[in-house]
Amino acid sequence: MNSAGLRFSRLIPLIICGAPLLAQGVSTQLAGRITAKGAGPLAKANVVVRNVETGHTRTVMTDENGRYFITALPVGPYTVSVTKQGFQTATNLKVTLNLGDAAPLNVAMIPAASAVVEVVASVAAVDSDRTTNAAFVSTELLTTMPNFNRSFTNLATLTPMVTIDTSRGGLAIAGQRGVSSSMNVDGGDNNEPFFGGSMNSNNAFQISMEAIREYQVITAGASAEFGRMGGGYLNAITKNGTNDLTGSLFYYKRPQSMVAKQPNLSGVAGSNNVGDFKQNQFGFSVGGPIVKDKLFYFVAYDGQRMNSPVNFVWGGNSPVALNSALTNDAVLISKIRNYDVPNDADTVFVRFDWNLTTDHTLQLHINQSKNKTMAYTGTTSAYENTVNDQYKTLSLVGQWNWTINANLLNEVRVNYGKDEMPRTTNSSIPEVSISNVGYYGANPYPREYQTTRKQVTEALSFVTPVLQIKAGIDYNKIGVAETFSSGYQGIYYFNNSGSGATAKTAFQNFQAGNWASYAQRFSLIPGLNGWDAGRFDVSEEQIAAYVQVDVRATDTLKLGLGIRMDRQTHPDFPIADFSNRLATTMPLTGKMPTDTQVSPRLSATWTPTFDKGNSVVRASIGRYVSTTPSVYEYQLYTVNGVRMANITFYNPTPGLGYGASFNAANPASLSSIPTGAAIPKTDIYSFDPNFKNPHTDQATVGLDRGFGHGLTIGLSGIYSRGHNLERLVDLNLGTPVANAQGRLIFPTTTVGGSTPLRPNANYGKMMMYTSDVDSIYHAYSLSMKYQEEGSPFFAQVNYTYAIDKDQDSNERNFSGFSTANPQRLSDEWGFSDKDRRHTLTAQLSYLETRFTGIQTGFVVRYLSGLPYSLVYSSDLNKDGNTGYDRVYADGKDTGRNSQRQGSTTTIDMKLSRDFNLVKKVKFQVSAEIFNLLNRHDTYSWVKAAGTDAATTYTRTPTWLGSARQVQLGARLTF
Repeated sequence: MNSAGLRFSRLIPLIICGAPLLAQGVSTQLAGRITAKGAGPLAKANVVVRNVETGHTRTVMTDENGRYFITALPVGPYTVSVTKQGFQTATNLKVTLNLGDAAPLNVAMIPAASAVVEVVASVAAVDSDRTTNAAFVSTELLTTMPNFNRSFTNLATLTPMVTIDTSRGGLAIAGQRGVSSSMNVDGGDNNEPFFGGSMNSNNAFQISMEAIREYQVITAGASAEFGRMGGGYLNAITKNGTNDLTGSLFYYKRPQSMVAKQPNLSGVAGSNNVGDFKQNQFGFSVGGPIVKDKLFYFVAYDGQRMNSPVNFVWGGNSPVALNSALTNDAVLISKIRNYDVPNDADTVFVRFDWNLTTDHTLQLHINQSKNKTMAYTGTTSAYENTVNDQYKTLSLVGQWNWTINANLLNEVRVNYGKDEMPRTTNSSIPEVSISNVGYYGANPYPREYQTTRKQVTEALSFVTPVLQIKAGIDYNKIGVAETFSSGYQGIYYFNNSGSGATAKTAFQNFQAGNWASYAQRFSLIPGLNGWDAGRFDVSEEQIAAYVQVDVRATDTLKLGLGIRMDRQTHPDFPIADFSNRLATTMPLTGKMPTDTQVSPRLSATWTPTFDKGNSVVRASIGRYVSTTPSVYEYQLYTVNGVRMANITFYNPTPGLGYGASFNAANPASLSSIPTGAAIPKTDIYSFDPNFKNPHTDQATVGLDRGFGHGLTIGLSGIYSRGHNLERLVDLNLGTPVANAQGRLIFPTTTVGGSTPLRPNANYGKMMMYTSDVDSIYHAYSLSMKYQEEGSPFFAQVNYTYAIDKDQDSNERNFSGFSTANPQRLSDEWGFSDKDRRHTLTAQLSYLETRFTGIQTGFVVRYLSGLPYSLVYSSDLNKDGNTGYDRVYADGKDTGRNSQRQGSTTTIDMKLSRDFNLVKKVKFQVSAEIFNLLNRHDTYSWVKAAGTDAATTYTRTPTWLGSARQVQLGARLTF
């Protein structure tokens, strides 16, 4: 065919670009209509689609309405040809399919007898075949935009309704807890079953950005194929080898001389020095054919060597004066040292793709990562109080696609994931915790840790141009092995004491050796030490089955109906039974309840004819079920009143020095529970027999409209209600009585004392995991995207207004609770810990071609402040839980999360220049500037002290963000 008259637009990712309904895993689809120009549809026309990179070819025939539909196409560039007897052949129609593309490709054919040699091919201005709300991150964005630390997930927060859960650092999507988000890589579940969130989210980068081809963040409307998330999910696909040899070699460095000082909030000279900061990243990738058009490979390596300085100060922003003539002060002086926190990482990725036949394809990827760093670092943590963390992951994902016939497709996927996180301490003496001053001694949180995931999925799809049905099963077997005996080496606590003339600060008490309490975790099993008693090794299952039906009801309306069943079983070990809360001994006769839930989902897309296909309305409603992390199971197994006990001792205690006899340099620990000691009662944990996994009911509606010339504008709204969210409740508390200011005070063992009076005197806290928390999230997003083919300018701007409320924002806290009064959940309703009222993000890039050839990329983020509560640092309501008692003003509770942190604004910039060497070989130099303006966004963190009758406030200056850094890079591609 003569291409002179061909008019065709490449598929352009939309503003809110999501997965097609039957290809949300590792592939995409191509659909459309073949017609005779100026006439009706052409039935039985042959449509041939060929992958330019691998040569893989698929062929379908149009139905009586001229429609065709091809699913399970790997992303990438394609050529399309259409043949029909009596018409000119359309050949070499070029399209590029990205993850989430589903806009129809329509072709108008010309009769063979026509003197005009022309075929008209067009892509709809908007995608009328998908219902999901999502954002697409392409290979181009990953390479042209500044990216702090080169983690591919960093750009996810530029998409609407995606923030960072501040308690654990995971992605919080569509207002749900970060633990309720999910990550898939090449269709395999890449989530951490123990802690929740993505596998090894603490790692510098588990998967090299060099290995990621593109990804999407689905915020709403996911089909029934996807579950185990109450919020949304990140769906990533990796790079594959092609018929051409391609690769890269790169090196990035952050010079210490280009790192700006952080703001000096403490007033201590030198406390904001940059120190020995270093960061170097380097690696390579290479891919190509093993057998042309048949077998391909791709390999990537990414390495990082990084040091971040910690300027240690006893007292932090309020330094204490030390006197070397005082014995205990001299101990603190001996431990003063600044130190560097390493963050060294290595990751290797290998992928093979095999086109066995036209109907059978195989894919296998192997990814291994290692990361060495430190935790519990900070300006008031002595070096010896830190821990050495090592993160190791192994991921294997294999997939077999079998095209049975033109209408049937079978997909089988096998996924194996292993996550190891051993942690060692830097001291052998008990930890010494001095309130408002700092810590030294052994950190109480060493561990041995390994989880494994074995996943098998099977899905069968029946597809026609107007009807698609997909049914599948998803089986996961989870293994967890952990040893974690927090505080088994012992912890001394020095706190403020007394009042008036007898008042002593925690530092003064340390100088005198007068500790307030000593805590240690012991084994209650004869012959088993405290460390070994914390060993935990179990397995559980996560099973799902689903059916998704999508039908094109009319030319302008497509409907989707899905239903999914999720079942989570727990290990079959006995747990404490709290049915009789006053029993002398809590019997180990309880069980963790198995959870089975059904999730219906309904979706629709409507393309109004009056707008000539330029706009599309999307709507969805459905339920999404999360899993329960197995970190809770560990607590039930070890802290059950029989296996382990965390016991707190008060002076006097045999074997522990006090006052002048306290040895600050080498404090004593207990090898066993001292004979004759008055032993406080142990805490104990259990599950509510009616515990349910969290689920989210979600409704969305959105409008996208294309305005031509690459401009698309979208408006969307979402309403989500979370149910059965997890929290902890202490059941062993008495009935509180209001004080003169209206605060409810729990009874104590002595009048005006500080130790709660336990109704069951045989135990301390009786902690139960319950699922009685609700949440409400509603948000409205306005998006604009400009991306015209051939234009040197790209822009994407997203603004989200959101309100996020709940009664408890617990993010997998397995041992404590944060409610002011655990018996009055209704008092806790307020803004969630992750509530951000306004979020504005922008990505802008421009390639100047006339003079310099420089590519400029900008990332702009504005985040309004997070909420927090105005609380006392002491336990005013006497529930045994310090730091969560809110201030009462004028006899009223000031309310949960009634205060606000400051907002943050950052601008990152990347400048890059490509130099063409030979053929396809390019050399790029780049400079990335993070926090370009070196903004120091600060606010005053307010805390209360004293009593309800006489409250004083402290304001601590707090800095949000990081100082300006510059990263220089060199990159060779071929």
